[in-house]
Amino acid sequence: MSTIFIFCNTHAYAESVEDGRVWLNILANGATGIDKLRWYMELQPRWREEGSRLDQTLLRPAIYYKLTEQSSLWAGYAYVVTDPSGKSAFDEHRVWQQYLYQFAPIDNVSIQSRTRLEQRFIENSDDTGHKLRQMFRVVTPSGVHFKLSWVFYDEYFINLNNTDYGAQKGFDQNRAFLGGNWALYPDTKLEIGYLNQYVKTKQADLVNHVLSTTLNFSF
Repeated sequence: MSTIFIFCNTHAYAESVEDGRVWLNILANGATGIDKLRWYMELQPRWREEGSRLDQTLLRPAIYYKLTEQSSLWAGYAYVVTDPSGKSAFDEHRVWQQYLYQFAPIDNVSIQSRTRLEQRFIENSDDTGHKLRQMFRVVTPSGVHFKLSWVFYDEYFINLNNTDYGAQKGFDQNRAFLGGNWALYPDTKLEIGYLNQYVKTKQADLVNHVLSTTLNFSF
């Protein structure tokens, strides 16, 4: 919550442009046949302008190794196609690494930390962008139904260098999510909620109000 407080106070008076968006996230993970090593795949289309136009599509495969029952190391790749308003569509390739840690529950409240590093290679650019992403995710029983949990997470993005495609070193964006997670089956979960995305730009900053839906499968 302190992250949100700092974020709101830092940017409360910045000029901004708002938009309604829709994000769909389909996740899957499963065993590889090698002990403690698992595969992961993510497909995420995103729509802008109140959900009327496709804005971005991400395909993000990875493998991860379970160091312990609570922690894991990840390595992955992302292929991203962006179709911005008034500009030509462009491709992006990312290489990323992350450390995931699940804290011991406190009064049935689950807290997870995800620290991710990305190296970004964007079409028609010579520079490699380096980005740090830190997320904390909190899950708690709803008290309404045993299959329903409330979910909150906040993710803070920091550019580690300036680039010729426009990235500026320092704060890049913040994402705050509040919603519900429903266990459809033991290995299938549906998560729906509101995500607020604040993006710093050289012009007016962006505030996107996102209807976010995630379908998660485990094999």
